[in-house]
Amino acid sequence: MLSGPDLLTVLPRQTVVRRGRGPDDVRGEVLAANADLVLVVQAFTPELTPARTEKLLALATAGSAMPVLVLSQLDRAPDGAAARSVLADLAVLAESCPGTPVLGLSTAPGYLGLQRLRTLIAGSVTAVFGEPGCGKTSLVEALTGTAPAGTGGAHLVPLPGGGAVIDTPGCDPDAPDWLAERYLSRLRAAQRARWRAASVSRRRLRPLAGGA
Repeated sequence: MLSGPDLLTVLPRQTVVRRGRGPDDVRGEVLAANADLVLVVQAFTPELTPARTEKLLALATAGSAMPVLVLSQLDRAPDGAAARSVLADLAVLAESCPGTPVLGLSTAPGYLGLQRLRTLIAGSVTAVFGEPGCGKTSLVEALTGTAPAGTGGAHLVPLPGGGAVIDTPGCDPDAPDWLAERYLSRLRAAQRARWRAASVSRRRLRPLAGGA
C-alpha cells in the first residue's frame, strides 16, 4: 500500500502461483501473487500429454486463483476437427477442477478466441502460466498490445481498460516437482470424493422395485 512515493505496508497475499524447483523442494518459487485468474496455456499438439496438463493445472489451482485452460497456437491445427478433438480432451482434464473454462485461440490474424479471452479477464489480474514455448509471451503481447520488458522472471503488464497480465517464466512439466505431485494428489482425491457423492445421490434417487 502506497501513499505517494511512500510504502505504508505490505498487504497479505490473497493468491499465489508457485512452481517447485526440484524433487525435494517443499516451498517452491513464487511466480505471481494476488492474481484473480491463472491461464494454464498449452500449445496445440495433435495428442496432449495428460500428465503435463494435470501437473500444470494442479500448480495453478493450489494458490486459490481461478484456473482457465487455454489451448494456444490453434493455427497449427490441420483442420477444425483436430482442434475440437484436443479441446474435448482438455475439457475432460478440466473436470478435476469444476468450473474451469476451456478456451481455444491463436494470436495469428483471422482466428477467433482472443476476444472471448479478453472479455473473461477484463479488469482482473491474470497470471499466464505454462511450459516454455507454449506461447505465453505472444499471448500477453496480443492481450496488452505491449511486449513484456526484459527476459527471465515475471513481468506485470497493464491491460487496456483496467487490470493487468503477469507473464511468468516457463514451467517444465517434465521436471521432478514435489509441490505439483502434492497438489495433484489432492485434486485427484477431491475428484474421487465428488464421484462417490454423485454415485450415492444417484442410488438414493433410483426408484424402488415395483414403483413403491
